[in-house]
Amino acid sequence: MSISEVVKLECCEIDLKATDKKDALHKLAELMKRSREFRNIEEEQIFAALNAREEMGSTGFSKGIAIPHCQLEGLNKFIVAIAVNKKGIHFDSIDKKKSHIFVTIIGPVDKRSEHLKLLAIVSHIFKEPGVIENMLGTTTKIGLYEEFLRNANTEDTTISRKGHDKLMILIVKDEQIMQDVTEVFIEYGIQESTIIDTQQMENLLSKVPLFMGFFNFTGEKNPFSKIIFVKISKDHINAIIKGFEDIFGDLESYSGLGVMVLDLFFSKGM
Repeated sequence: MSISEVVKLECCEIDLKATDKKDALHKLAELMKRSREFRNIEEEQIFAALNAREEMGSTGFSKGIAIPHCQLEGLNKFIVAIAVNKKGIHFDSIDKKKSHIFVTIIGPVDKRSEHLKLLAIVSHIFKEPGVIENMLGTTTKIGLYEEFLRNANTEDTTISRKGHDKLMILIVKDEQIMQDVTEVFIEYGIQESTIIDTQQMENLLSKVPLFMGFFNFTGEKNPFSKIIFVKISKDHINAIIKGFEDIFGDLESYSGLGVMVLDLFFSKGM
């Protein structure tokens, strides 16, 4: 089992907002729910399973680390979420100090040995020099995700830190959402993109004498249209699309933004 397959970027958070342990468990359940693997499992079920495990004994360890985990009926794959709260949350840790980094593991009920192995891998990662400080210092979700995987023990698991690159194409039809789109990219550590000004077909046709009268472009259509090209890892696609849908809702029913992802056959110099 590859740890890069079970750690989900969409389930990473650099600013976990929680006031106490129960609130943290609720927020972690909410974070887990971002994975498509939980589409048929309610958020309250995830919280209940995590909370039941905590009642058996706290998963808060020393050095500000907590590893909440549980097994869940109806789940076929392991999912790992990573969250950071820099101020710290009282999590009944063994050293009585606040927990800052939360690595949540939820797996199928019939894979006990794999579950134990994942716990051992996570525990080993935090023994690597500097990993705790580096994870607390990350400012993007991708940075947190990659810092964690960078310190995984390759003898215990196969790691593929970066998948094949893909070309994500965004068609932005509303000028007011450009800042939101940019903020999602920044949140996930994407700082390079190519933006092209374009024209919608209605704009072009409205200026052709033959079609005048059919398209009242200046009165009814928004002339704003841009295409954004971004090269990303395939492992990041679901997280970024989820980030957009957190803001705009289901993109299938939202007219201001369209997203396509294409295989990138070759790239050089970018």
